[in-house]
Amino acid sequence: MKPWLVFSMLTLVLWSVWSPLISLSTQAVKNPFRVMVFESIGFLAALVPLLFFVRLGTEYPSQKADATAFGAGFFAALGTLTIIYAFKTGGRPEIVAPLVSLSPALTVFWMWLFFGAHLTYVQLLGITLAIVAGLLLAR
Repeated sequence: MKPWLVFSMLTLVLWSVWSPLISLSTQAVKNPFRVMVFESIGFLAALVPLLFFVRLGTEYPSQKADATAFGAGFFAALGTLTIIYAFKTGGRPEIVAPLVSLSPALTVFWMWLFFGAHLTYVQLLGITLAIVAGLLLAR
């Protein structure tokens, strides 16, 4: 199996555990920021040990790559905060989790719009069906 596929499947499994945990913790506390703080601590608990095993590289750092990575973290944090509020304001996990999991369809659209990604008709059909599924879930 190709390494990228293994990592993709691991991401699928890990993120499928993340969403219910966020929902459960959000329902258990009054302050949604507390959930985000402890999620961030969990993130650091996973990240810090990696610093001892993964080399950051000796190549010259790219300011563009660093800024892009910072932006990714920024938007991930905002996305975490908004899903917490979705749960906190009455969103049911069985609806919210699949709905926000449609983000890859939007990602593909952004990649096409801003980076010129090429999409086949089958991929466009898949994106369309994902959007329809999201609309059906939200009803």
